[in-house]
Amino acid sequence: MVNGLALVCGSLPAAEDAVQEALARAWERSERGQHIESAEAWVTAVATNLLRDGFRRVLAERRARARLGAGLAEAGEGGVGSAAGRLDLTRALAALPRRQREVAVFRYYLDLDVAEIARVLGIPEGTAKSALHRARRSLAAALGETDGEDAEEVTDVAR
Repeated sequence: MVNGLALVCGSLPAAEDAVQEALARAWERSERGQHIESAEAWVTAVATNLLRDGFRRVLAERRARARLGAGLAEAGEGGVGSAAGRLDLTRALAALPRRQREVAVFRYYLDLDVAEIARVLGIPEGTAKSALHRARRSLAAALGETDGEDAEEVTDVAR
C-alpha cells in the first residue's frame, strides 16, 4: 500500500505518513466498536485523502506566499505591504477574537471560500460570513482605514 501510494504522490515519506495515520484512524474506529467492511480499502481511501489534503494545503500556502510577495512589490515601502505594514497587520490579526482571526486567515491567506471555511470550522455559512465581516471591519479600524472602499483594500492587500 505504501509503495503504491508513493507512486501516486511521488513521495515515499508522505505515503508512509499517510498510511500510518490511516491505520491509526482505523484502529481508533475499531476501539470505538465501529466496523470497517474492508480494512484495506478503507485505509487506502483514507490515506489517499490525507495525501490530497496535504498537497492542497501546500498549494494554498504557496498561493498565499505568492500573493503576499506580489502585494509587497505593489505596495513598495509604505502601506500594509511594507515590513512595518505587515507587522501592523500581524498585530491587528492577533488582536481579533479567535473565530474572526481564523476566518480572515482562511479566507485571505489560504484562499478558502466561505463554504469551505464553514465546513473546516464546523459552523453555518452565515456564521462564517458574519465573522468575516466583523474581522474586516476590525482590521480596517485597526489599520486606520475608515470607509467601505478602504476596508476592501485591506482585504485585497491581505490576499
